[in-house]
Amino acid sequence: MANDAACKACTGRSDLQRAAVTALAAALAACSSTPPPTEQVEAARAAVSQAAPVAVRDGAAELTAAQIKLSRAQQEMERGEYASARMLAEQAEVDARYAWTLAENARVQRAAVEVGESVKVLREELDRRGK
Repeated sequence: MANDAACKACTGRSDLQRAAVTALAAALAACSSTPPPTEQVEAARAAVSQAAPVAVRDGAAELTAAQIKLSRAQQEMERGEYASARMLAEQAEVDARYAWTLAENARVQRAAVEVGESVKVLREELDRRGK
């Protein structure tokens, strides 16, 4: 009889309640099966290391953001918060690559200005020789 009462209690639940319980169980199962984002953290660490030497001058704010997000990703990973660790690691990698791109762009622009100045000097020299 106790089993009959339990079954009647289960069947007395609404479809919405059963769907909510099923969704909760699925969400809990998904959270527990999320693997540690080791590759993402390593990729972010590599991107930050690559950007650090060149982005100190140009892209410093973006580099700092990447370093902070990488640190937070590592902390989240230690706490077992793998979903947020993955997100932060991916953001850190993007920020570091952006910092590197800004720095590289600034370096190329400075080089272009130097080449332009050299061309100007050469033209002036050719003009003097031609006269």
